[in-house]
This record gives sequence, structure tokens and C-alpha cells, in this order.
Amino acid sequence: MISKGRIGVRGRRLRAGYLSSLRARFHGRRDADGLRGLLTDVLAGSAPTDTNLPPYVLGLRAQVLRSTARLRSRTLASHRALHVRVQAESVRVVTQYTVRGEQAPAALARFGQWVAEWRSAASVCRQQAQQLADEGNQLLACYWDAAWARYRQGSDLDEKRPTGLLPGRITLDRTWNHLDDGLLSDRWYVPDTVGHDADPSAVAQALHILDHQSGRGR
Repeated sequence: MISKGRIGVRGRRLRAGYLSSLRARFHGRRDADGLRGLLTDVLAGSAPTDTNLPPYVLGLRAQVLRSTARLRSRTLASHRALHVRVQAESVRVVTQYTVRGEQAPAALARFGQWVAEWRSAASVCRQQAQQLADEGNQLLACYWDAAWARYRQGSDLDEKRPTGLLPGRITLDRTWNHLDDGLLSDRWYVPDTVGHDADPSAVAQALHILDHQSGRGR
């Protein structure tokens, strides 16, 4: 767990340890007979839909989704004061640089410091979310290893499950790709491009000014 000052937010671990791995393998052996059609299709290059995935896989994916959502919520809650300061300072930066056309290095420096704090916190949050996904995939690997061992019996298939064969693989969705999205209204929760094509907010404009000025300073 990471718990360092204002950056620290505890995420619920899946604890992919010995007992969890045994449990995953037990479910894989138990479900193996009902997974023959799915595994045959996957080996033939067909990607399974969620409706075809077994309950254990769907349940594990749902658990990771809940855990990462909780992690994100706690990150936002624990940094709400920082979020408010960034919002307020962004208006000052945009007013000076865009409306008045004047340099405001002190305001930009404050804004840059607070944005850096947010990016650091958001980076830790994303790393913890990725760890949850990795632990979930570790359990999925145990599940499919056991199912594969039963599936290959009486055939000439390799003893070990193909590395790329992991139906239901857990990945973080696109909302985790950009650290600054947490500063922009609704970016973490709206689907696709809703809001992305609208007029930029003060924060978005201030971030552009910050990155542009930093680039000129190098």
C-alpha cells in the first residue's frame, strides 16, 4: 500500500496470494467441462463476448472494476482542496494570459506547482489501479491454467496454456490514460468523446498555457 502524505490513497487489494490462487484453480477445474466450446473458439481466433465468459471471470472483472472505481473516488475526495485551488488559479492564469494578454509568472508558477501535485497523486492512483488489474489477471491465469489442463486431456495440445490465451483479460479503460483528465469536469466518467469537443474550460486553457510556457522556457 502507498500512504505518503497527501498523495497516499489506499486501494483495496485483491490479494492474489496462495489461497486465492488455489481457489481460482479450483474454479477452473470445476468449470472446465463447460468451457470446451469457448476454448475451442478462442484457439480458432474468435474473441469471446462477455455473455460467453464464465461467472468466475465476470465476477473477478467486476471486483477489479469496483476496486478501481473506489480508488479513483478516494483520490478525488482526498485531493478536493487541491482540486479547488487548481480550478481557482486557472481562472487567474487565463484572465492574465488570454484576456489581458499579460505575463503572470507568479500565478503560473503556483498553478504549475498545484498541477504537479495533482499529477503526482493521479500517477500513484493509476499505478495502484494497474496493480489491481495485474493481480486480477494473475488469478485469471490460474483459473485458465486449471481449465486448460482439463481441456487438453486426450489431445496433442501443449501441456502449458498458450501465453496469449486469457479470455476476459482485465485492462484499464481509456479514462485512465490521461492524468490531467481528473481536473476536467466529467472527463473521468463520460463515455467516448462527450464534452471533449466543447469549448475548453478555464482549467484546460490554463493547462495549455502552462505546457506552452514551459516548452518555451526549455
